Order: sequence, then C-alpha cells, then structure tokens
Amino acid sequence: MRIGIDARFLGPEGTGIGRYVGHLLENLEKIDQENFYVVFLRKSNWHLFNPKSNNFTKVLADAKWYTLKEQILLPWVMSKAQLDIVHVPHFNIPILYRGKMVITIHDLIKSEFSSLSSTTRNRFVYGFKHKVYEWVIKRAAQKAQHILTPTQYIKSKVEKELGIEAEKITTTYEAADQKFFVWQKKKLSEGQIKQVLYRYNIKEPFLIYVGNAYPYKNLDKLLEAMTHLNPKIQLVNPCVRSAFYDRLAGKVHRLGLEHRVILPGFVPDADLAILYRRAEAYVFPSLSEGFGLPAIEAMASGLPVVCSNIPVLKEVCGEAALYFDPYDAESIARAVNKVIEDQDLRDLLVKKGFACSKQYSWERTAKQTLSVYEESAK
Repeated sequence: MRIGIDARFLGPEGTGIGRYVGHLLENLEKIDQENFYVVFLRKSNWHLFNPKSNNFTKVLADAKWYTLKEQILLPWVMSKAQLDIVHVPHFNIPILYRGKMVITIHDLIKSEFSSLSSTTRNRFVYGFKHKVYEWVIKRAAQKAQHILTPTQYIKSKVEKELGIEAEKITTTYEAADQKFFVWQKKKLSEGQIKQVLYRYNIKEPFLIYVGNAYPYKNLDKLLEAMTHLNPKIQLVNPCVRSAFYDRLAGKVHRLGLEHRVILPGFVPDADLAILYRRAEAYVFPSLSEGFGLPAIEAMASGLPVVCSNIPVLKEVCGEAALYFDPYDAESIARAVNKVIEDQDLRDLLVKKGFACSKQYSWERTAKQTLSVYEESAK
C-alpha cells in the first residue's frame, strides 16, 4: 500500500496532536517495512521528521491547519502522491480530496464548551467559526472510511453526537513516552535537581499541572483550591503562552497567589521529568479530555495523580488515581491534602499508577492503526 500521513501538526506547535503524530510515525517505522509511507510536512516542521526506513519519504505540504490554503493545496498534493489511504490525525480533512481517508477525532470539546466564555474572539467571528467547525467535523466523520478515537468514552460521543455507526470507529489508546519510564530509574544528583528548580523559580513542596489554560481545563477552580492548602505549597503549570494563559495570570493576581503559582511557559521534557519526580502530586482538574496523557506521563514518572471524577479520566486512570469533584474547590484541596499527608496512600497510588501507565503502548497503538489502514484501503 501507499499510505499518506498528514504530519503538519508534528512538533511542539501542534501540542497534543503533534505528540500523537510523532509517536505514531516513530512506531510505524519500527513495525512496518512492507508498505510505503508519504509523510506530509510544513516548512516549519520539515526538520522534525527524518526517515530511518527506506519505505518512508517526506513531501512538502506547506499550509497551516484551519486555513483556505490547506483546502486548496492538500487535495492536489495528496492526489499527486497516488495514495491507497491517507491518515488525517484531526478533523480538518481536505474537503475536496477524493481518495480514501482515516481520521482521528481526539475529542468533541469544542462542541461541549461552545459558550463565549470559552473564547477570546469577537462573538460574531467566534459564532461563525463554530458553525464552520460543526459542519467540518460532521463532514469529516461521514466522509472517512474509518475513525480513530483515543478512548471508548470519545468513541461513544462520536457515535451519539455525530451519528456514526460503532463499526466505523476504533479506539486506539495513547501512551507515555518511554523516556518518562527511563527517567524514573535514572539517578540524578541533588545539584541537577536544584538547578532545574532554580531555573523556574520553584520551591518545594509543589504540585504540578501540565497543559494549556483553556476554560474547560478548570484551572480557576484549582487556583481557588490553592487558597485552602498550606501556604507553603506552590503550583507549577508549564504551558505555552496564550490569551488564556494571560487570563489565568490575572486570576492568580486577584487571588494574591503570585508567589505560590509558577507559570514558567514551555518546559522541555528533560526538565519536566525532573519536576514530575519532585512534585507532591499531579493535579488534573479538567472538566473534559480526549485521553488525559499528562496523567499517564506523571504515573510513568512515579508521581501520584489526583484528578477529576469525570468518565474519561476514570476510564484511563482506573483505580490508579484519587478522584475529586472538579466543581468544588474544597474537594480538590481535600484530595491533595490526603495524598500529601498519607504516605501509605501515596505509595499505593505510585505503585498502581506505574502499573497503569505500563498498560498503554505506542507500539500497540501503531499496530492497531496499521490494521485500520489495511481494512480501510480495501
């Protein structure tokens, strides 16, 4: 087969989808030496994928996602590649492309949280863009030969909200990068650790949450929970800067938490692994997720996880996390305090968390995805 993969999200700019594409490519190279792969990249991330196998090649498709150029350029570039199947790892399919497609729908959060409080745009611009989004995602789901989702929870939502039959959807779970498991075993000097903490102005003890500051992430409630915790405890939130990030900084100021909430911006994985290992707990107050990968990364690193009692996180984390009511700041604070104060509970969560994280595998995800390509190309 000739398989196309739209990898324009690859890299930090593509956030979670970028990580997903990177891990998928890495593992497809490991397991498949028979099929030929055409990987579509932009100029800005061209250097991020360098094929190790002769059956993988790169093609320039220099159009940013969600643009008119994307809709004009991609159908032509993909058609020229003469593909049996193309994998678009998001809902932004090239509408005019006539070939067979597999898509990944990571979540339906834009549909769940469609109020004006979830945007920084002008209300009319936002309203128009949201209508376009709803049309495009439904069109993508209908047009695709097959749909991949990161959890059974998202699969059920795609069935119900987009009207897609269950047989057309396959769940392929995500996984922590192996380097988080390796770093857990790697011995680090106290000097190395202090250097990282000093770099970001972090003092122990601290909690950590990794991710953006979109409203559905519920960080406002986490900040309120901080006012119920020991004032010596800091909260560290590595996050790429955005309008929502600036809004979060304003809330930090209003609550008088400037010295307790650290917003270091983007933190590379090597430093992040050290923060995971030195934190008191990973706190995940989100109201919705597609998978919740940072929780599994934290577990792989040996960090206890406390998180929202929402269905998707219960599916992914099972009994390996301590749950709280994400709408109740005091419930969040109680769960955090319990993990900090009860050493037996900490040890149990670390043990269960590590076992939970080992259940997920990118190689297994790649094998399942390849099977979907094969079936969809028939």
